[in-house]
This record gives sequence, C-alpha cells and structure tokens, in this order.
Amino acid sequence: MAAYEDLLTIAAIAFVVTGVAVTADRAMFSNPIPWKDKKPLLERYGSWAVNRAEAFCPHNDVACVEREARRLIASYRYRRQL
Repeated sequence: MAAYEDLLTIAAIAFVVTGVAVTADRAMFSNPIPWKDKKPLLERYGSWAVNRAEAFCPHNDVACVEREARRLIASYRYRRQL
C-alpha cells in the first residue's frame, strides 16, 4: 500500500511540475502583436508568414513583424519560381 501511495505522490508532483512548465513556456515564448495591427498583415502576407515573423520578432514590435513577413513571403515566392 505504501508503494502505491508513493507512486501516486510522484505522479501528482510530475503532473503539477509539467503543467507549470508548459504554462511558463507559453508565456515566455509568445510574442503577440495587437489584433488590429495583425489583421491587415494577415490579409496582405498570409497567416504563415505573419505567424512565423511574429515568433521571430520582439514582443509588440509591429514594424519588425511586417518587415519579416514581407521578407519571408518574397523569399517564398522567389524560391517557388526556381
């Protein structure tokens, strides 16, 4: 019985630690820009380029996201022509 309780305790601790790690990971690596600024970029460059640019650029830097999305879509179009 004691081994079973120890196993449950270890499982509960692992669950709590993993849940906290996932939450901290999402908060640390998300770089959202405001939706009102993101919507025109999505229409102009597409969701793939904007989401990838948003992951690369600093938090709330709309100019960087636009520059990077423009570069990504130009690179994509150039490589598709080859």
